[in-house]
Amino acid sequence: FQSIINISPDYDVLIIDDNSTDGTKESLKKLSLANCRLTVIHRPRKMGVGSAHRAAMIYALKNEYEELVTMDADFSHSPNTIPLMLDQLKTSDFVIGSRYMKGGKSDYTGYRKWISLVANHVARIILGIKIHECTTSFRAFRVALFNSLNLSAIKSNGYSFFLECVNEINCINVEIAEVPIHFKDRFHGESKIPKTEIFRSIYKLSKLFLSRFYKKQTYLINPAEIKSSCYLCNNQCVVEVNHGNTNNENYEAEAYRCTSLEHKSKPQVLNCLICDLSFVPESSYPKDIETIYSEVQDLTYLENKKSRKKTFQKSLVQISPYLPDKGHLLEVGSYCGFFLESFQKKYPSWDYIGVEPSKWASEYARSQLNIKTMTGTLEDNIKALASDYEAVVAWDVLEHLKDPLAFLTQINSIMKQNGVFCFSTLDVDNWFPKLMGKRWPWLMDMHLFYFNSNTTEQFLNRAG
Repeated sequence: FQSIINISPDYDVLIIDDNSTDGTKESLKKLSLANCRLTVIHRPRKMGVGSAHRAAMIYALKNEYEELVTMDADFSHSPNTIPLMLDQLKTSDFVIGSRYMKGGKSDYTGYRKWISLVANHVARIILGIKIHECTTSFRAFRVALFNSLNLSAIKSNGYSFFLECVNEINCINVEIAEVPIHFKDRFHGESKIPKTEIFRSIYKLSKLFLSRFYKKQTYLINPAEIKSSCYLCNNQCVVEVNHGNTNNENYEAEAYRCTSLEHKSKPQVLNCLICDLSFVPESSYPKDIETIYSEVQDLTYLENKKSRKKTFQKSLVQISPYLPDKGHLLEVGSYCGFFLESFQKKYPSWDYIGVEPSKWASEYARSQLNIKTMTGTLEDNIKALASDYEAVVAWDVLEHLKDPLAFLTQINSIMKQNGVFCFSTLDVDNWFPKLMGKRWPWLMDMHLFYFNSNTTEQFLNRAG
């Protein structure tokens, strides 16, 4: 940081810390407090160097900077080259620091040297890139370029991002230049590039080569056009991961049934490059979602009640080791009451109650199963509920809520100290949604949030 500021005190510096565990985080906190020109963004988990660079690009765009320089922070790239790159940027849209043009140099030795040389040479040939360097992260951009370069469409989060980014820039017909650099090997530690990244890069290069023979249609919105901020961390570094085809004027209760097969309509989904939360932007929410859920009727669910009960019995087996011999249990989103019916049989000494927004489902639970159930949302009923539940359960509820953080905070407020909260929700890091992509069946209008284990943990920590 000081080396950059010494070149020009007018530079602003952004550091994106990818959940470092070597004390870097604490050092950066102290440094940022003492320097108004330094902004530090700490990410809660390692999300990849490509993801960090995309976040930096969007940050520069949203904060209306004119130029952006990206580089490694381990002195592999010399800050003294920055003025040369910015000078070249006056007549170019994109400048890359090159190890392989005349005057460039790399300290790589052994297999790393030859892999880098061959990879850059092959990429230049098969992708039609005229510069000598494709993979270094030492780059300078005119930020206006990001209005044309669709960062939502660049998918690579690892080191293959650098190759994909250069290819996309090459395809939009802008001025590209390179300046010679001396790439110095790391002063401390070993390279963070995993060997598996070599195979990912080969795969990515093959895909980029094949894409030259067919017109790739991108329906994802450029981050320059996205006005939404992340629900969880309020950052604007978001990209679109599913464009969606929802007509939000035609929401009906039938599409919000538990057994809904409304899979043709898909929501717009954004992903935060800082905290990794995937979410539907608030502007796409139905205005009367509580009313929609209150009007849900689901006869198909009753027809499949045997399989539903088996599912809940398995859930009971999973949570039983965490439950005391007796106590009070609340189920939020209890629907027709089948879980509470199974719970009553297994734990007759417990008191229990359900909360369910569907008027039809809550009435079924009361009249047909004799399950005590309150109609409405948790917020509607929280004043009438106890404040000392030993256990609260919410099966497949979080992803439906407009404000899941407020919901979890309310749950925390009505649980006993050391109480148990059991829940299930979507996991977008599972192999199945990754395999299915935009055809994943649970990509539905009724689902407003798409969690993974890390974002779920962040929500729970924030709610206490």
